[in-house]
Amino acid sequence: METASLWLAVPDDPDLLARLAARLAADGEPEVSLRRTSSTVLAFEAPTGEMMLRSRVIQALSDVAGPDWQGLVRTVG
Repeated sequence: METASLWLAVPDDPDLLARLAARLAADGEPEVSLRRTSSTVLAFEAPTGEMMLRSRVIQALSDVAGPDWQGLVRTVG
């Protein structure tokens, strides 16, 4: 399967990023990797379909940032 990618502008908040990384790791397989590509952009990748990756990232953001997570992020590219 091809690797799906998603880029989001996310504030540079180490606590939020640590909680997001832990939440995604807890999901299990397929693993979703995240890496900072610039001071404000995170890249998420997983060997899964694009919709599944988007769903898992959105659920993780909702879990760690609460119901107002959409005010913290925006899609890039």
